Amino acid sequence: MPKVLVIDDDEITLALMHNVLEEEGYSIFSTADGPQGIQIYKERQPDVVILDLALPSMNGLEVLRKLKRHDPDARIIVVTGHGSEESAKVALRYGAWGYIEKPVDFATFLHQIRTAVQA
Repeated sequence: MPKVLVIDDDEITLALMHNVLEEEGYSIFSTADGPQGIQIYKERQPDVVILDLALPSMNGLEVLRKLKRHDPDARIIVVTGHGSEESAKVALRYGAWGYIEKPVDFATFLHQIRTAVQA
């Protein structure tokens, strides 16, 4: 069963992603905290990380850099709010595997996760 770590402080988005992923048969770990997300990644080694760039505890780009430093092969899909495409481009330069805009289109979301797991 593929493992997905979701790091997002928006409780509604987090709950929706959790439900969608669970229905698709993924094992899910989640947190709203960047440093805790890094720790979970190190302990659980998920196949894919869904990372919100707007986190209160630690900038999402910093979380991305730390995860990539720990594991250069980490498959991280960043989530950005509408209109923050520049942040997504920066994240791709830092090694993000892909990005999804909020509000999340769950068909696109699942397609990106499936593709990342199979990569």
